[in-house]
Amino acid sequence: MTSSLFHHGGYQSLDGDTGLGGAAGMPSIDFHEEEIAFSSEETSLDPRDQSHRFEHIQNLDDFFTRVYRYHQRGGFVCMALEELFQLFQLAFVVIFSTFLMECVNYTVLFRNAMTNGTKTRLSEAVINPQYCAAHLSGWVVFAVIVSIFVWLAKFAKVSYNLIKYWETRGFYTQALKICDSSELASLTWAEVQSKLLAMQKEYHLCVHKSDLTELDIYNRILRFENYTVAMVNKDLLPLKLQLPFIGEYVYFSRWLKYNIKLALFYFPYWGLFENRWHLKPEYKRLDNRSELVERLRKIFRIFGLLNILLLPLIFLWQILLLFFKYAELVKREPSLLGSRRWSEYGRVYLRHFNELDHELEARLVRAYEPAARYMNCFTSRVLTVLAKNVMFFAGALLVVLIVLSVIDEDVLHVEHVLTGMTVLGIVVTICRATIPDENQVWCPELLLKKTLCHIHYLPDSWQWRGREHKTVTRNNFAVLFQYKVTFLLEEMLSPIVTPLMLLFVFPDRCGQLIDFFRNFTIDIQGVGDVCSFAQLDVRAHGNPEWSADADAPMPTMSGSAAAATSTSSVPHDDQPAELAPKAADGKTELLEAAASAGAAQPMSLQPQQQRLVGGVCRLDHHQGQSAQSLQHQQQQQQSMVGMTASAALLDPYSVAANSGQQSLAAQMSVSTLYLHELHHHRLLSRAPGAALILAPMAEDEPDREGGGGGGQYGGSASTA
Repeated sequence: MTSSLFHHGGYQSLDGDTGLGGAAGMPSIDFHEEEIAFSSEETSLDPRDQSHRFEHIQNLDDFFTRVYRYHQRGGFVCMALEELFQLFQLAFVVIFSTFLMECVNYTVLFRNAMTNGTKTRLSEAVINPQYCAAHLSGWVVFAVIVSIFVWLAKFAKVSYNLIKYWETRGFYTQALKICDSSELASLTWAEVQSKLLAMQKEYHLCVHKSDLTELDIYNRILRFENYTVAMVNKDLLPLKLQLPFIGEYVYFSRWLKYNIKLALFYFPYWGLFENRWHLKPEYKRLDNRSELVERLRKIFRIFGLLNILLLPLIFLWQILLLFFKYAELVKREPSLLGSRRWSEYGRVYLRHFNELDHELEARLVRAYEPAARYMNCFTSRVLTVLAKNVMFFAGALLVVLIVLSVIDEDVLHVEHVLTGMTVLGIVVTICRATIPDENQVWCPELLLKKTLCHIHYLPDSWQWRGREHKTVTRNNFAVLFQYKVTFLLEEMLSPIVTPLMLLFVFPDRCGQLIDFFRNFTIDIQGVGDVCSFAQLDVRAHGNPEWSADADAPMPTMSGSAAAATSTSSVPHDDQPAELAPKAADGKTELLEAAASAGAAQPMSLQPQQQRLVGGVCRLDHHQGQSAQSLQHQQQQQQSMVGMTASAALLDPYSVAANSGQQSLAAQMSVSTLYLHELHHHRLLSRAPGAALILAPMAEDEPDREGGGGGGQYGGSASTA
């Protein structure tokens, strides 16, 4: 990618800038990226006339983002309740923690001191509030004062958000004609988006373009997320640490991600972006590279020092939040810590460009069950033997205590009996979860391939093909699919690890980061500066080794010729090695998953098959812009039963034809399908009637753009 990608002069700068509003409150374990910043700009220019209040939106990034979140979070009432309860939770954590530390007489509560009666009342263990407030320790007073300022800042942010939510509600009710929450809940995002696009002709939301497309909306909502996805997949962010006795460890906590985004996208004055939609001009030029590199190093060091100064408060906050949120769950269900979740690194690494949160979540949820079953295939015989014997001894003691307490409940009043029963119960539960099911037959090869039908790719460096049953493959996959207890430990330690990484690790990568933003930023008229990989430009970023035959004519999906449409351009494991995709670096995307939209279907539905052309799914040309026709086809496919085995095409990367499950295309969102269609027509307009010829991949392309990134030309807008 060269500087020729920058197209200046065609796009007029919009007014306004984005403030750093999201740092008001300390982050929580359930921190979401939308909390990073909120815009101080107005989204309507002329509120005096009701019919024109939504014309010429100044900050379309903020506007489209709020429209999307309004739909996803259930409307004004739900959003307002969430914001208000966050305020109450913050106040509750501070007040209740102070009460437990300073206002409880634990000597009386534990009956280590004699009381007036035979029974200890709870009121006797509570210190007088006035006396307690007068004798608070200095550290507690300091923490309470800081918490008050944080709460006030959070209150200001919540008040601002509520005003913006009400404005968004007005847009939904007056412009989109969606009046109540029940109607909103029945609409998909694709339907809301189609209404939003229709509003461009009536209200002229964007003054620089006559028509808006789904791609414009996605690029604005996911502008910074696309940059983050590209940086992770190009391995520009130094997230892989070499630890003694452990080796390589990938660390990417929510708090670290929060700091990275603040430093790169939202930091005032020294940040890389002058507003929400424009990269600063100096970062697009090579002549002052050394100065910009040093500036970015200072930014990371400033954030590292700020994290060190706030470390005691942030660390205490994380501990308290973990305790209040998970202590009761762990007591009631100890196996929770042994369950798995997609790691924060995995959620970014597996994300497509231009893939909204709900679309990513849908893919990962579908992949969770086969991924969990795959990880459960690997058990330690030694650990199983130990777990069985520990469970035997712990269970014997627990049963005796339970029987004694049933015979005489006074046994429960004996010191530490109830505590011992609780600990023994937790031990038994953990051991039971460790022992594998004796009646289960595992097939790791099939389970991993089922998982890949949804996550779409794995790094070639893992060399996993044919080695799905190996422990090394399992350990590599665990980087993306980690234990929940590992996630909790990472978040708990993030206030300590994050400043160290910002001070000593990230400054060494500043040169590569500056080069990345210079080389992979393009200016799109009516959209602004976006990551070039999010433009679905297969010619610029594609890998020719998995492209279609350049000499083959473009297939036409009509008549009897469509029934003979082949998916031979898609390599499979059962093909000779010389026909398998050979990636130069990074990932090998499972384009077979996209081809499975045509596999496992009856031959009578072959006219609706997709064809991979240069790594891009070519959709049926009879589809409308919203891909409603494909939805109708999916309903027809679901209703067809009783097909013979010869009527289906079996693909090793698709679900078996007789499994009754939908193909992968049936699980794609309408917006995903439309973006495929949009890009396909754009390619046809460049070279009508000719097969797509991909340009060779540049040496510094990200991993996902090569062997595995075909689907990344627009996440939701990319792979199947």
